[in-house]
Amino acid sequence: MSQPAAQVAGRPAIETVLHYLVDTGEAPVFKQSDGGTDTVFTVGQREGRRVTVHNGRLHKGTLSLDVEGFVLAKQPVAIDFFDDEQVRKIYTPDVERLVCRYTGASRAIAYDYTRRSNVPETKAKYRTREPVPAPHSDYTDISAAQRLRDVVGDEADALMKKRFAIVNVWRSIAGTIEEWPLAVCDARSIDDKLMHTFVRETTHTNEPSFEYSRMSQTRHSSFDPNHRWYYFPRMTRDEALLFKNYDTATDGRARYCLHSAIEDPDGPANPAPRESMESRVFAFFD
Repeated sequence: MSQPAAQVAGRPAIETVLHYLVDTGEAPVFKQSDGGTDTVFTVGQREGRRVTVHNGRLHKGTLSLDVEGFVLAKQPVAIDFFDDEQVRKIYTPDVERLVCRYTGASRAIAYDYTRRSNVPETKAKYRTREPVPAPHSDYTDISAAQRLRDVVGDEADALMKKRFAIVNVWRSIAGTIEEWPLAVCDARSIDDKLMHTFVRETTHTNEPSFEYSRMSQTRHSSFDPNHRWYYFPRMTRDEALLFKNYDTATDGRARYCLHSAIEDPDGPANPAPRESMESRVFAFFD
């Protein structure tokens, strides 16, 4: 059943704490646990900073991937998101069409699905991951190019001669999101000089996610009071948040936006555990 519009809309903004990277001068490292489902640990320091997070639902129709770096879309999907076969046969072409529609890309390839859940039984059965409460972007120039080679092989050289982007599609795979919603940062408010390259090490092999089974570089941010954060309260299973993780374009459009799980002070007292999936999708342009 759909929620009342007033309940979904919520108030204009909330305050919460984001855990930013402290620039200590040492090279930060993101290490996954051997179990693959446990909370990760890092080489590096973080600091909690109180920030304002604006309600993106109140800006409907004004947000885009090329300006702010994110947009909320309607995408009803009637599948079991824990069934790999249904995800591959039904959801994959659907999410590729969605990304093409919102980016104008001529072709898209969905290459990774990361499930997240706080439910102990679900974590044990599906090796799901936990929410990541740290402002970051998933790729650098180096890791984006490497991931393209990992996915398409010899075709990568030709594809890299034209513009390509990586778009994440984030959604609930259970009910309404009542805890740990995802926040995204307006790309125009990000200072690239405060971004730091993280090395993500993989110390185990039994990993269901294509992305997390490989070493990579990501980028995490130090605190910037100019950051302008948004979230979409009480996202439903029929909604998808698209946000840009990487873009080769250098013409002034958004190249990436930061994202982070956040604690929502407006959430219910006894929230349903968050169960979500993010899909990583290459978008190619003629």
